[in-house]
Amino acid sequence: MRVLIVDERPSVRAALRAALEHDTLCAGIDEATGGDDALAALAFGADAVVLEWELHGLTAATFIAVAKARRPGLVVVVLGHYAEAAAAALAAGADYYVDTTQPFEDFLGLLHRLCLTAVQPARQRDA
Repeated sequence: MRVLIVDERPSVRAALRAALEHDTLCAGIDEATGGDDALAALAFGADAVVLEWELHGLTAATFIAVAKARRPGLVVVVLGHYAEAAAAALAAGADYYVDTTQPFEDFLGLLHRLCLTAVQPARQRDA
């Protein structure tokens, strides 16, 4: 599974990249600093997007709507720490909302399950 990380903070992108690089089911990682960059990066074939809710420029809600229209099977995981953001992200079409105040291991488990789910259908086709 190819993952696109969208966050303005280099430290967050680096931490997410480091975690994903250790998952053998993750086939590739791309990064973007905002919604506009992320839309362009979808051309690289991301299967999932990990997206910070609070973006400058193109809003996360707009990104989700446009990205899902372009790539209907795209999985969107939104990161944030406000209850209002969770409701808004899910209403905008996000598949998952991860509260960043929760343990990082929970988030890593979700990403691994997403990678596993993406790999299983491909293996079934190859069998």
